[in-house]
This record gives sequence, structure tokens and C-alpha cells, in this order.
Amino acid sequence: MSGWKWAWFTSTRTGDWVQRNVDSCLFSSNDMLHRSRLHTMRVVCVVLLMLMLPLSGCLGSDGGGVQSSGDAVEEVYGACTAPAEATTQNMTVVLVDGVERQYRLTVPAADAGVALPIIIAFHGGGGAEEDFPQQNEFDALAQEERFIMAYAIAEDDRTAAEGEWFLNTAATSREDNNFAEAIVDALDEQYCIDDTRLYAIGYSLGSMFTYEVACQLNHRFAAVASFAGTMPVAPETCDLVGNMAVMHVHGKLDMIIDYDDDWDWKDGEHEGVGTMSNIPGMIDAWSVRAACTDDAGESTLTLEHIIHHGCEADVRIEHYGIEFQGHGWPDQVNGTETYRLMWNFLSEFAHVG
Repeated sequence: MSGWKWAWFTSTRTGDWVQRNVDSCLFSSNDMLHRSRLHTMRVVCVVLLMLMLPLSGCLGSDGGGVQSSGDAVEEVYGACTAPAEATTQNMTVVLVDGVERQYRLTVPAADAGVALPIIIAFHGGGGAEEDFPQQNEFDALAQEERFIMAYAIAEDDRTAAEGEWFLNTAATSREDNNFAEAIVDALDEQYCIDDTRLYAIGYSLGSMFTYEVACQLNHRFAAVASFAGTMPVAPETCDLVGNMAVMHVHGKLDMIIDYDDDWDWKDGEHEGVGTMSNIPGMIDAWSVRAACTDDAGESTLTLEHIIHHGCEADVRIEHYGIEFQGHGWPDQVNGTETYRLMWNFLSEFAHVG
């Protein structure tokens, strides 16, 4: 039983116990008391019973419940007991490793007790002050489907060699990973969050960062979906502690993030990212990580669709290769709007373990 429901149950049960014993106390005295003394006797009974309450076991617990009436009050007023008020593109600040980081927040209206999934969106290079692709559509869908959109904003004082999002990071440069977790933790304190349904999306450089999330934060996040990125052939760390579903969409005519060939990038002054994977190779690598046993898909003149399924924890690794598409975000993929395609995929998965 969840904390706030247990608190309500405990408080209700305690009230019933007091009422029964007050009635019993009064019943035993009722024949002897004049009506003018009945009220006084009721007060005395209530006081005596409340003094006995800690010994009654009514608020006792085997370790998983509420320990005191004070705790019960605190639990009742948790985030899941209040409705969520709708907000759109609200600039929000969170403290990460002593540094103020910003993100734009869209929250749907929701009744008390409705647990909301979270999608964190990571923009492309130079996109900190720009709208995320199909941002208005994502926001409208968030209101419709009841999930939270958090648009992460990269720090503006990093060098070109570092990049706006830290990629292929060693343990000494995980600020952006910490940023993603700090967003979740902050929202978890303020809203009723479904902690099993945490997702990330990204475009271009932001797509690359979703693979940092997939590799290093899979103990919390359940799935990622992105367009026009890739990841290192040999990442610093990419151990699956939890399950991770992956959707990747990419234009086969992309002249910035090559579709068919590996390429070297940023032998930089912070930490070199290394050799970046071609897209089919990256998809195959994820199918191996997820221990997928079956393949499906189709190819047409305009689209290659690959699905790896039969994977551990029932995840799926899915890829859309668009034949005549470059680096620009597509409005739709195979007849479905891109924002909705991504949500449809993400919403299938919840974190296990």
C-alpha cells in the first residue's frame, strides 16, 4: 500500500477506535449521569483514550507503515495527494553539483493521485535558445496523454571541444548525467511521478546524449527515442543494470552525422569522444546488449524499418532509416507525426527492477 493511502487508512482506523471506546465509556456511565454532566464525561473519556493511544497498537507498524500520527499527517500531504496544475514552457532552475541549471517545464493538468511519466528532451548543438523540434506538438500531446515534458538546456560556457552535452564521459565529467537525474528528483518532490516511466528524447547532439542516458542511467530510465545522432563504437561505460528500449530515426542522406560509416570526432581538450558508430552498427550493438533473439522489418523505396524484439525484459530496439532525408527533423515518419511516433514507442515501456 502506498504511503499516503496507508496514512489515510491508519487515520480513519484510529478515529473509529477512539469513537468506539468513547461510546463504550459513556455507555457504562450513561445510566448514572445526569444529562448536564454527560458532555463533561465525554471530554474526560476522549482525553483518557488519547493518552492510551500509543499503547493501543493502532499506529504500530511492522516497519513498512506509518509510525506516528505526525508521520501520518506528513504523508497525507505528499505530492500525490494534490492535483497537478497545467503549465507550459515554464523556465525552471535546479541546482546540480553547486551550479544552477535550467530547463523548460510543461506539465499537464491531472487529478490527485495520477502518476505522471517524464520525458526529458535534449536539444541539438546551438539549440539552447531555440524551440525543440515539434515543441508545440509535444506540449499539446503532454496535456492530452498526461506526461511531463522537461526541455533540458545545455551550459553556455563550454568549449567547442567539450561540446554542449558531455559525451562518452568518464566518472570525472558526469555533470549532464547528474543534471538529468536532478530534473527527475526535483519533479518527484513537486509532482506525482511514475518513477518507472522515465524517458529521454533528443535531436542531433541531443540524440547523442540520449545514449549517455541509455548507457549510464538505465537504472532509472526505461526508454529513449531520438533523431539524427549516434554514439561511440567503444563507449566508456554502457552496462545495462536495468532494461532499456531504444528507438532511433535517421536520415540516410545526413551529411553531418553519417549514416553508413564510422567517423572520428573531437580529440578534444576535455575528453575525446572517440570513434562514432555508423547507424546500422549502432542499432545492431543495442540489439546485442538487450539480448534480442528475433528480427523483423520492411524496406520500401522511401524507408527502411528494422525491429529487434524477443529481448530481455520485453524491450525493443527499433530503427527507421529514411531514404531521402537529411539532418533536418522530419514532420512525420511512415505516415505518423514524429512526436507522436516517439511517444507511442516510449509509452510502451516501464522500468523493471
